[in-house]
Amino acid sequence: MKIFIKVLFAYILLQPFYAFSESEGLKILVVGAGISGLGVARDLHDSGYKVTVLEARNKIGGRIDTDRSLGFPLERGANWIHSNQVEGNRLMSLKEELGLKTNISTLDAVDFKLFNKEGEVVTLSEEDFEKIEFRVGLAAYIASYVKPSSTLGDVIGLLKSLGLLSFAPDVVLKAFLQQLELGAAEDEENIPVGALISEYAYMEDAGDDEEVFGGFDQFTNHLSKSLDIKLNSPVSKINYLSDKIEVFANDKAYIADVVVISVSLGVLQKNLIEFIPDLPVEKKEAINNISWGSVNKVIFKFPYNFWGDVENFFIEREDRHAFTTWFSSEVMVNEPVVYSFFSGEFSRNMEKETDDYIVEEAMKSLKVAYGNDVPEPEAHLISRWGMEPYILGAYSAPGHNQDDLKLRTELASPVQNKIFFAGEATSVLEYAFTHGALNTGLREAKKIKELYPLDLQSYPVTVINNSVTVE
Repeated sequence: MKIFIKVLFAYILLQPFYAFSESEGLKILVVGAGISGLGVARDLHDSGYKVTVLEARNKIGGRIDTDRSLGFPLERGANWIHSNQVEGNRLMSLKEELGLKTNISTLDAVDFKLFNKEGEVVTLSEEDFEKIEFRVGLAAYIASYVKPSSTLGDVIGLLKSLGLLSFAPDVVLKAFLQQLELGAAEDEENIPVGALISEYAYMEDAGDDEEVFGGFDQFTNHLSKSLDIKLNSPVSKINYLSDKIEVFANDKAYIADVVVISVSLGVLQKNLIEFIPDLPVEKKEAINNISWGSVNKVIFKFPYNFWGDVENFFIEREDRHAFTTWFSSEVMVNEPVVYSFFSGEFSRNMEKETDDYIVEEAMKSLKVAYGNDVPEPEAHLISRWGMEPYILGAYSAPGHNQDDLKLRTELASPVQNKIFFAGEATSVLEYAFTHGALNTGLREAKKIKELYPLDLQSYPVTVINNSVTVE
């Protein structure tokens, strides 16, 4: 009998065991500490709910990633508060609450200094830029009825063949196109005319874009205050078969009443989280069919400023994606810093290259405009968002030949009113925007509070731990 008891005791020690701690209120787990996850957690926490955030990486913020390794803040990820005139832009109200100072940025191609392939400055009047925008917009509108499957590339090709863009030098058209592609995180042949029309309509009254002095991460740092956040906790499995939900992360499993999934679309598409039972077919189709874009940047810190007081410039090259779009950060950090954005297939390919290769190719672009005497950079930063293990891309993109409204609405819908979904890809109108991502978190918090009012009942909180010591 004693031997049997010892064996039984040893067996029990080797099994996961349950430690119960009674706590008032609903137990909510948020998976992902990007701005959408922090937004839902902050709102629910401040409303009195018990919330724990599980973050796979060793830091919060997701694609908001302010780097201070050079002694001043540089943005590897999100750069701007977009659309500062849009009603309900929570980042703008947060900016006022925190007393943050910002710099108005001009992101339209008309505001760029343009260099052609010979390094010559090319100018075009604002009226001619507006003519390009009008003709592209009108052609896209007509194409959306005549041939809805048309893309931005189709529209540009048609206008060129009819000679309706012949008044604009190639460098101007390339700069115009590249700005649209950077916003969409895709190439012209993958941007549907419907998305282009929606973009035009949205941006008409959206206002300007603002850079934040002191770092974009001031938003996420503020939202994370006093929250229970567990870093280095990648979630591998979520079991929602019973009333209580088991969420497995590393050697622990957490029991919750409600789970909010705020990881990137890339993580969901790679099936890094196993769901038991499988997510509904419609949900999986939405995850797999929403387009997932690529945008990266290379940042250079130089020994001195050689580009003057220009804030934005475009340098024409054979491949218009090849480190052609540049921004100066000098006004933001008081240091001689410039950076280049690149997107689409070019961005995906560059992620596979070495730092040395990327630096060399980017410097070739700068030398076209400013000559071979351009100094070598003292330091550089290069993002590779597609290779970040728990992000795997930049942001969602408009889909070609698919019903984006239906897919994003389905992705945003809860499963059994227990598993909720937040993140920029779940936004129908403001995907790819940081404020759009934050708004989806607030949207899910509102749903949860309506479905599970705090005064309804109390819920037990359970933590399962595979070790002997329970946190």
